[in-house]
Amino acid sequence: MKKTILYTSVAAIALASCTKTQFSSQTYSPGSANFTKMVAVGNSLTQGYMDGGLYAYGQSNSYPSIIAQQVKLAVPSMVFNQPTVTGNGSGYIHLVYLNGQLTPIEPGDDSTAGSNPCDADASWATWGTSLQVNSYNNLGEAGILLTNCVALNSTQAIINNVLTGYQDIAALGGTVGNPYGRFLNYGSALVANPTNYIDLIRSSKATFFTCWLGNNDVLGYATSGGVVTDVSTPLGTIAENEITPPAVFAQKYDSVLLAFYNMGAQGVCATIPDVTTIPFFNTVPSYVMVNGGKQYLWITTSAGVRQATDGDYIILPEYNAVVAGQGVYQSNPVPNNMVLDATEVDSVEIATNAYNASIKSLAAQYNFALVDMHAYLTTLSSSITVDGMTMTRQFVQGGAFGLDGVHPTAIGYALIANQFIATINAKYGATIPPVAVSNYRGCLFPSY
Repeated sequence: MKKTILYTSVAAIALASCTKTQFSSQTYSPGSANFTKMVAVGNSLTQGYMDGGLYAYGQSNSYPSIIAQQVKLAVPSMVFNQPTVTGNGSGYIHLVYLNGQLTPIEPGDDSTAGSNPCDADASWATWGTSLQVNSYNNLGEAGILLTNCVALNSTQAIINNVLTGYQDIAALGGTVGNPYGRFLNYGSALVANPTNYIDLIRSSKATFFTCWLGNNDVLGYATSGGVVTDVSTPLGTIAENEITPPAVFAQKYDSVLLAFYNMGAQGVCATIPDVTTIPFFNTVPSYVMVNGGKQYLWITTSAGVRQATDGDYIILPEYNAVVAGQGVYQSNPVPNNMVLDATEVDSVEIATNAYNASIKSLAAQYNFALVDMHAYLTTLSSSITVDGMTMTRQFVQGGAFGLDGVHPTAIGYALIANQFIATINAKYGATIPPVAVSNYRGCLFPSY
């Protein structure tokens, strides 16, 4: 598999004086919030996906787990169960020094030093199937789209069940679906009214929830360089990563919040971040320096080949190819799926802004709290200083994002958890203490 060698020097996280994440009161209270059963719904960010994989360390530091840890200081009897994987789980990216350079090694890559210590656990092939009989508080499922959580017709119900569950369906070519959702019992797609994610929400009996659904409705398009993948099935053509139309997003998000509202739950909704601010889109420059000046790379877009501008984003997986010279000449441009061009960026931003307008409006309509993660995570474009540590969006060295350039580190999840906690305190009159961010780590660096 591809290895990305980092040619930039490794710097320690900068230290600066600042106000610590301390809470003056020593008497912790849930206020008016009912944490009898706190349920978290969302995608990989909720599940604790980290460094390009789902593994035990990442799950133990998911932001819902961190929130629950702090809530238990106010409500010691609260129980929060996660469907944890064994050991390495699906496998994850780790760092090694290779030829004197710091290099991310992906799971499955055994080419550098024999056996890869971060390969998938042997149990991963069947993980989750024995867990379906249990009830969980963390319902996060990596890869899930909001649009696949709710069906508007019977065909969508089948498609949603297939894409979010993981089962053997001969008519669709064997085992299909999402392995990260194996712990949820989706039943069969080939029955009347097949189970969708919203049905699992309705049966959760939540008294309090966190909802961070919707990121993947635009992220999959962006990380694919704006190239939509169509898959032909007996159910018709399924576009796996197209942007969900904002009107459909609003309708389905409304359905999710209505489900919580109807069960009398309280909760917090989170807005969708600007995906173009993460390291995945800000590590590979769109130019090379020639004689002290910028020479913009040649890129391929849906309209043809042209030179890049500052409004185009070359994505992280293209790093090695750019280092090797791809894009320098018009005859060897960066491929279309390796660049999110300015026109595609506009599509992403228009959708994201529309999604967030709906999230804010619907949260207010149902009187749920709102944490603006779009605004907060945008500050990482410069830096955030907490507990004497300065975090940025810089790949590897920045501290907040892991080795896939998309998902947070444990520090990043702690920062996110504190934003949820502050919002809960403000909305429900609680005094839940924030977590000490300095107790968590960023990317794990190898020793020489």
